[in-house]
Amino acid sequence: MSYGFMVWAVDTNKLKQAAGSKDEKLRRMIGGRFKRDLARLDELFEGSGGPNTYEALRQIIDGTVPPDARGAIYSYAFKLLVEHFGRFLDNAAVYPWSSPDFAPVNAALKQMEVPFELDDLHGSRLPIQLPSPDDFPLTGWVGEAEVKKISAAFERAKSPQGETGAIIDCVRGWFRDAAAQDRGLVSYYH
Repeated sequence: MSYGFMVWAVDTNKLKQAAGSKDEKLRRMIGGRFKRDLARLDELFEGSGGPNTYEALRQIIDGTVPPDARGAIYSYAFKLLVEHFGRFLDNAAVYPWSSPDFAPVNAALKQMEVPFELDDLHGSRLPIQLPSPDDFPLTGWVGEAEVKKISAAFERAKSPQGETGAIIDCVRGWFRDAAAQDRGLVSYYH
């Protein structure tokens, strides 16, 4: 199985506002638009003892996620909100990337004076508080103001050559595109 990064430029304020909004119309829209994804995720999590994906989405939108809930189903349900509000960005250089070694990329970013590390997109951080998954997906996000700051640093820097340079150019594109749209970034690694 291949793993890698999937990244969206998205209005992170909309994501924060959706959580706890009790917006039934939004929930129904996502339920209709992502019907196949919901069914696929339900199959994946069948027998896990938690809610189905649509119920997890409802709990996120209603602000009723139980404090003792298991995290993976909620992270994947939240991803549907990200996809709904966001625009998928090019990930050719980082998908697949099954055993990522961030050290060379992070070192190059530091040398380029870009205030960002790939580790920020590879953890259990989202714009809202959700239960952490036991395993996958790994998530991360960068808010709009920080995206602009990092994008500006990228504009002043030259990428190295080779595979590290290709990854950096991909990441540079994420920040450039998100900054141009006044959006933040949300990533899923799975």
